[in-house]
Amino acid sequence: MKIVIVTACATGVAHSRMCAVGLKNEAEKRGHKTLVEMQGGHNMTAKLSYEQCQEADIIIIAYATAIDDMERFKNKLVLKLPISDAIKNIEKIIDKAEELVC
Repeated sequence: MKIVIVTACATGVAHSRMCAVGLKNEAEKRGHKTLVEMQGGHNMTAKLSYEQCQEADIIIIAYATAIDDMERFKNKLVLKLPISDAIKNIEKIIDKAEELVC
């Protein structure tokens, strides 16, 4: 399964990074391919392209602030949740993504 992970918090540092790393590690441990984009403040990682997003089986969005360029996810399966919930439930989020795709 291909998973795009997008995280966003006000500064783009602690919560965004912690959530992105946790989701990425758990997904890859299960054999999934991931692409990650972290947003927030002035700390945005390389923005994923429309094409990269459209190739994903599911988009996981963990947010504490607005996500830039949501148009990239049009017509895709999106699992969107508050970043604080995602951080507390990394394994359950990947479980849910697997359930939604299969």
